[in-house]
Amino acid sequence: MTTDNPYSPPNADLGDAGPSRRLGIRPHQIAQAIALLWVSTTCGFFASFSQTAQSRVTLILAALVMLAVTAVLSVGLWRGRNWARMLYVILVAVSFAEFLASWGTVERPAVEVALEAVSFVADAGSFFLVFTAPGSSWFRDTRPAA
Repeated sequence: MTTDNPYSPPNADLGDAGPSRRLGIRPHQIAQAIALLWVSTTCGFFASFSQTAQSRVTLILAALVMLAVTAVLSVGLWRGRNWARMLYVILVAVSFAEFLASWGTVERPAVEVALEAVSFVADAGSFFLVFTAPGSSWFRDTRPAA
């Protein structure tokens, strides 16, 4: 038996194992943040109801898109994926910019404006939970350095 066999498998640790976490248990702040994400989505849907209710197809399509995006973000947050946190922030920032840009130019019922405000407050609470400890530690990749 020779150890110089070029066809033998490598003996070195390749480091291709999946990521491990310092935390064994998901912080309860993550579940709370996901619940606030769903509250925000629900409020946002009803806040945009008068804009999308002109046609039934538009309403159904808007609801399906909102549900799909929220479901993808929820799964990403639940699994500790940092891209989900970043995408969530970007989507809320774009929504908030659109809200501010239309302020005073589009006549909207007071109920819709209030629902939109509640939606942004829920988003702010969710951001606080996922960007501060202990929730933020759920998103750390703890693979050993190469």
